[in-house]
Amino acid sequence: MIEPALLPALAAFECVARHASFSRAAAEMGLSASALSQSLRGLESRLGVRLLARTTRHVGLTEEGARLLDGVRRGLGEFGGALATLDQAREQPAGTVRITMPRIAYAKYFAPHVEAFAARYPAVGIEFSLDDKLADLVADRFDVGLRMGEQIAGDMVAIPFGRAQRLIVAAAPAYFERHPVPLQPEDLAAHDCIRFRYPTSGRPARWSFRWDGRELEVEVNGRFVINDIEAELDLLRRGLGISQVLESTVLDDVREGRLKTVLDDYASPLPVAHLYFPSRAQMPARLRVFIDHFRSANSREPG
Repeated sequence: MIEPALLPALAAFECVARHASFSRAAAEMGLSASALSQSLRGLESRLGVRLLARTTRHVGLTEEGARLLDGVRRGLGEFGGALATLDQAREQPAGTVRITMPRIAYAKYFAPHVEAFAARYPAVGIEFSLDDKLADLVADRFDVGLRMGEQIAGDMVAIPFGRAQRLIVAAAPAYFERHPVPLQPEDLAAHDCIRFRYPTSGRPARWSFRWDGRELEVEVNGRFVINDIEAELDLLRRGLGISQVLESTVLDDVREGRLKTVLDDYASPLPVAHLYFPSRAQMPARLRVFIDHFRSANSREPG
């Protein structure tokens, strides 16, 4: 590995050799001729060889200098190619976007719009990490995450995604054939409630409601506890209990009669979900178009 401290002097050496002149090389690099000459003397001292033959009228390469120059030019060419690749990546969307999100968010917000994104940006790949636990974006090398706003660390940039949500209570019609419809949250004490266990804390969720501007929390009981939303919805559809879920996750089920909502007057509003990432500075083009595409697609979606 080359010593990083030598890189400026090697670039100066290549410039002097290309111009065969300290004054012209100094003008290109924005340095004084004396500073450039001092840099080259330091390089020669560090390498223990003489690289340039100097007279009052000419600057030429020694044999050792000619051999070094060939390697330096190849190296600078590779550096230039790497920088050109970065320039292209900054302007042209390419590469892979890594995103972490809850499993249900993929089905609701991303799956319906991935095909259109892939067709529009063929050089951009997406790695979805579907996990209900919060991830450390920097440590786990994610570009972006999706979570509710109150779950996001304060040092992250967070932008709204999708529409406002409500927590609603639902069950299958078959369930209500065996149980009375609850008219107020207290009635849930007599019901078989499917409870969701948070992956992060390990605690079953308390059910939240709002009435007359006040927040209410209710402790519920039931035979089933689960930590996956899709599986929770499966239990609901089978008529095995009643549960509190995000309204957007059951819109189709309600429209098509598989589920019925109750206690709608007590539905608890939730903050909008947010995409979050470490910084807006030097955002790669692939991440910019990813955010723009899926935010725009979901702003048009009901729920």
